[in-house]
This record gives sequence, C-alpha cells and structure tokens, in this order.
Amino acid sequence: MEIIDMSTKRKLKKMVSVLFILGCFFIGNTKCKGADLEYISQETANYAVQERGYDLPVDEVVKEEAIEDCKNVMNQMKAIYQKADKGTSSNVVVSETVMEKMQEVLKEKNVPVITSAPYSNMANYSKMEEFLFRAEQDLPGDIVLYRINRDGGIERLKFNYDGTDMYLLAAKVVWGMNDNPSIVYVSYTRIEEWKYTEKGWFGYTLCVPKYPEVSEAVDGSSMIRIKPLSDECREVSKRCVYLLGYQGNNLLCSDWDRSDMEGLDYNGLYEYLYRMKYGERYEFSGNSSGIPAEEFENLIMEFLPITAEQIKKWAAFDSEHQTYDWERLG
Repeated sequence: MEIIDMSTKRKLKKMVSVLFILGCFFIGNTKCKGADLEYISQETANYAVQERGYDLPVDEVVKEEAIEDCKNVMNQMKAIYQKADKGTSSNVVVSETVMEKMQEVLKEKNVPVITSAPYSNMANYSKMEEFLFRAEQDLPGDIVLYRINRDGGIERLKFNYDGTDMYLLAAKVVWGMNDNPSIVYVSYTRIEEWKYTEKGWFGYTLCVPKYPEVSEAVDGSSMIRIKPLSDECREVSKRCVYLLGYQGNNLLCSDWDRSDMEGLDYNGLYEYLYRMKYGERYEFSGNSSGIPAEEFENLIMEFLPITAEQIKKWAAFDSEHQTYDWERLG
C-alpha cells in the first residue's frame, strides 16, 4: 500500500522549533544562566519525546474530557448491555445484534461509529471521510471515532491533524464492578504514516518502540473501513475471503494463476479450505504421520485447478507414509 510520506515536513518543523529555542538564548548573549540552561534542557527533552512519537504526554484537560465522554457514552448504552445475553464465561462477549443496537445509540450523536463485527458499516462515515479529505489538503482538523468492542465496551479514537502531522488520542473503557464504566487506558501517539485509499480504507501506522528499546518488533499498523461495502461486495467477501483470511496461508497474498501455482502453501491452506467446505474447524487426530494423501488431495482439487501429481510435487508430502505434513499455526 502506498503511504503518504510526511517525514520531511515534520523534521523541518521540529528543526525550526529547536533552532528558535536555542536562538532565543544564545544569539547576542554570550553568557547563559543556569535557569536558562535548565529550560533549554527541558525543551530538548520534550523534543526527543515528540520525535519518538509514542507515549506522548496528554494534557490533563484533554484527558479528562476524553474520560468523561467515554463514561457518558457507556452510560447511554448501559441498559442495552444489562439486558444482553453475556453467557456464563468470565470473558464477556456480546452478540453482533447487541453491538448494532449500541451503534444506533451513538449514531444519534452524529459522529462516526463502527463495531468490531466483521463487515460492520461505519455510521456517519461521511464525517470521517470529510476529515481525511481535508487532511489530504494539509488542512488542520480533528474527528472522534467510536468503536464498540465485543465485550460491550468502547474505544474512543480522536484523530487530530495539525497541518503537518496526524496524532491519535485513544481511550478505552470497559464495564467494571456493578456495570460501571472503567477506564483501561488513555494514550497519545503520533501517526508515522497514513493514507486514505480510493476504495475507502484508512490505513495508518503509529509510532512504536523500535530496537534496541524492544527485542521484538512492535506492529503499529491499522486499517479501518470508512466507506460502507456494497451488499454484493460484502457477500462475495464473506464467501471467498473471510474464512480464508491472510494468516496461516498465502493464497490471497501471492501472485499466481492457473499457469503458475507452485508457490502456494498447500499444507497451510488445507485447514482453511476444510472450514470453507464443512463449516467447522479442522481437528487433526495426531495418531498418524499426517493427513492421508487422498483426503488431502481431493479437498485441494475441489477448490483449485490442480492435479494430485502437482500437489505431491509442490506440497510437503511424505511418500513413505502417503501423507501430507500439517501442523496448527502457533
């Protein structure tokens, strides 16, 4: 995905700020007091925090505004949550129907609202789109997007564009004791890269800790569907994309056609085609060295234009036991 690169503008803006600070104290003044040096040191530290882009300090007034807004929104949905079937598990999961009812409540606030359900349409999406269109023209502005989660709680995502950089003030709230709203976190982060596509996807990458500060890579990327999908597109996607997905197999993220199918991961793909055919998760007994050849090949050939001989050649095949290797993604 092509990303808008704002780094040059941001670096120039920060450089001008630092030079201005230093110039205020050093130009025409050969002696600098301790208090001045302390101020410069603090400003330099603030610049370092801004430059890294994550765990940014949150203004107390802005933070309290976000918290109070979250609590008010939760209380508006409280009756729906209390009546919902939440099951017997300690980890509450509400139905898509319940999330949609909550979305209808927030929709009346005339703000963008989505749910965590697959293929959820964003209510009041034009508000979010207008903000992104303006940001593409370097026009400052902000927008608050609410996301209703499967536990019945919400995330309040406030995107702010200052003409050069975009920032995200994120707040998450869940249901606590006696069904009272409980704040999980409030964070403030600069968005390193972002783009709004012609097809209606808002993709962005948050600034995150990098090596050597962390030993493992931190993924700060997200995508949010802004424009509602057409009914036809939604049905095709549910049938051909949703059960396959992009994890554990490479069918939907590889360049292949009927004349070149060697690069597909057939062993990884098997369980996903199994779920598409039978509507349930594949369970491997573990009592053999793998999946029997005939069973494996018949399923693959039902979905893809390929022969048993090609599958044996391109997949991980145990000719001695006549089985195909398989292991659950861990």
